[in-house]
Amino acid sequence: MAPLSAPKIIVFDLDGVLIDSAEANYQAFAYGLEQIGRRRPEREAVLSLVGLKASQMLECLGCPPALIQATFTDWVRPFYLENLPALARPMAGAAQVLAELKNQGYRILACTSGDRRTQTAALKAAGLWEAIEVMQAADDSAYAKPDPRYLQELLAPYAYEILLHVEDAEVGIRMGQACGAVSIFAEYGFGALPPDLTVDYRLQALTELPAIAARF
Repeated sequence: MAPLSAPKIIVFDLDGVLIDSAEANYQAFAYGLEQIGRRRPEREAVLSLVGLKASQMLECLGCPPALIQATFTDWVRPFYLENLPALARPMAGAAQVLAELKNQGYRILACTSGDRRTQTAALKAAGLWEAIEVMQAADDSAYAKPDPRYLQELLAPYAYEILLHVEDAEVGIRMGQACGAVSIFAEYGFGALPPDLTVDYRLQALTELPAIAARF
């Protein structure tokens, strides 16, 4: 099969970039840990880990390794899915930004560390599902951020000339740079970058993105 023609591609992380799911993430992970008798974590401790796989987040938050999968499956994910419609919001201007990018000729893809079920629900709750052409989720691959093969799997069907990548976490930025993407860091999101990691552009708000994209 011939590669899909896509002269310009823009790849988005989801949590903290297109979707404001901070409250949903915090409450879901806090609830899950409480159900196994662990102390309720600090909000910032949870949000600082968004961008990692859920299993890695739970491990960092002190969940015993033997309980990680059950805690996520039995408590964290059900709570997240049940409460997401009331808690998740699109980032300000997200729908308009995606429409402008499409008008500029970009194909819009998503590459998330979240699992497909929860991230699909998040996009639908935020009203952005129809704007995403293809999504790469954690359960689609044997790889994970920052391994560039994770993003390469998503990009494999496309023949493109320009690749922009919008992220709010170090692991995602490193993955995109390894794939030759123009790196755009969402400073308004959940993550932070080490001083020695440089990026091509920084966003104070998502609405700044179309002006950057128009340069390519």
